[in-house]
Amino acid sequence: MNMLGKKIAGLLIVLSVSVAVTAQTTDESKVLAKIRAEGFQNSKIMPAVEELTDFYGPRLTASPNLKKAQRWIVDLMNSWGIENSRIEPWGEFGNGWTLKESSFEMIAPTYDRLNAIPLAWSPSIEGTVTGEPMLVSISGPSDFDKYRGKLKGKIVFSGSEPSFDRFAAPGKRIDEKGLEKAVSAVEPTAPGIDGDRSVEYREEDADWQAYLAQKQKVIDFLRYEGVAVLVQPSAFPYGIVRAAGFYNTDPQKNLPAFVIGREQFGRVSRLLSKGKAVDLKVSLKTDFSADKTGYNVIGELVGSDPKLKDQLVMIGGHFDSWHGGTGAADNGANCIVMLEALRILKTVGVKPRRTIRVGLWSGEEQDYFGSYNYVKKNFGDPKTGEKKPGHSLLSAYFNLDNGGGKIRGIFSQGNEQAADIFRNYFARFSNLDADTVTILNTGGTDHMVFDGIGLPGFQFIQDPLDYNTRVHHSNMDVFESLEEGDLKQNAVIVASIVYLTAMRDEMIPRE
Repeated sequence: MNMLGKKIAGLLIVLSVSVAVTAQTTDESKVLAKIRAEGFQNSKIMPAVEELTDFYGPRLTASPNLKKAQRWIVDLMNSWGIENSRIEPWGEFGNGWTLKESSFEMIAPTYDRLNAIPLAWSPSIEGTVTGEPMLVSISGPSDFDKYRGKLKGKIVFSGSEPSFDRFAAPGKRIDEKGLEKAVSAVEPTAPGIDGDRSVEYREEDADWQAYLAQKQKVIDFLRYEGVAVLVQPSAFPYGIVRAAGFYNTDPQKNLPAFVIGREQFGRVSRLLSKGKAVDLKVSLKTDFSADKTGYNVIGELVGSDPKLKDQLVMIGGHFDSWHGGTGAADNGANCIVMLEALRILKTVGVKPRRTIRVGLWSGEEQDYFGSYNYVKKNFGDPKTGEKKPGHSLLSAYFNLDNGGGKIRGIFSQGNEQAADIFRNYFARFSNLDADTVTILNTGGTDHMVFDGIGLPGFQFIQDPLDYNTRVHHSNMDVFESLEEGDLKQNAVIVASIVYLTAMRDEMIPRE
């Protein structure tokens, strides 16, 4: 071939590549446009979230409520065309727990029905407990000696009213300054958008286990001393009760315990500190269920590319919740968003090259139990670093679990190569104020176990709204805490990100 022929051949190659890239880009743009149209104009999110939260209610891990909701969510997934939808056991958790009846009243100096929520896994009270409460201050074993032999049969008030800024807005969006700070970060463990420093999985787990061990020592002491009822103040003001539970599900290792409104806790504490007589009446009936197995819900859109269909793009969030509210913002709505993302892809006719799989985990509120055991079984053990053959098949895991606010971008968990890919992804959402990509880590939810075994596991950046001031783990975590427009946007973004990731020639790079 002469020089002219070589030049013509080279030009034809360039043109053919250019045409192929243009065609691919055009097809991609068409799909993304269809995703937006379906997600914003034909959303199925709100009716599903309403059914989940109003009818099935709180979904405490291993509880009958959770299991009923899991069976319902599988039926919903099937109706939306999500394939291979199923409930998978992940191992032994412990006793389920159900609140049957409770009452917390002040009889003197005046009558008041106190706004109280029992801690999950509290045992029942036989009959009622009545009497004058006692103020104590116990933070650890160093405080035990001053109370030995003095607590038997007592209603113990422990703690103090948390302070709060009355003039701070309870709900907010992340402002440009906060987003710019995240974008400019160069160290993954630097203080994040909320000012907290994020840690790696093993450090986070070690801190959590140390906290639980210290807390259990205090509970063991109070139980040994014969305390009748433990009472603590809510972390939130204005009568909102933020209550979680014991982290041991054995009723023999717990005691009846309540969280009450901080203002009512304050009133009782002030009366007692002034030597005024206070008379309380408390009752509690709970039920511990026998099935100690924990379950996750799994579903997928099966991949179509013969070479890539065994590879996975995963999305998920935790399906369990605490019992004070109905688990709307934490984390029922986000679970429905993930399913809606798959419904959108199915509806617009996407045939993903890789398999897209959703995991709705349980046991997250206790210690990532559902996602940890799933990862351990399929990919490797984040605690030991031992990997399974399936480790090489996961492209990425995307998690949604920071309340009901809209997605503003993504934490790349120190993965610079992934961050570069995500900048291209999220540039498409600048008109939705959702184009922030940061190198920062974030913790506190299920992506951590994926990241802990060296997999690309990511959490989206979300507007907090009033999640951290009124909703998180409280009796205000209900349907009314949600923003419909935010949830629709989230489903569109998740569907788009998942589509782009499932269709790439290459997997998302490892850290």
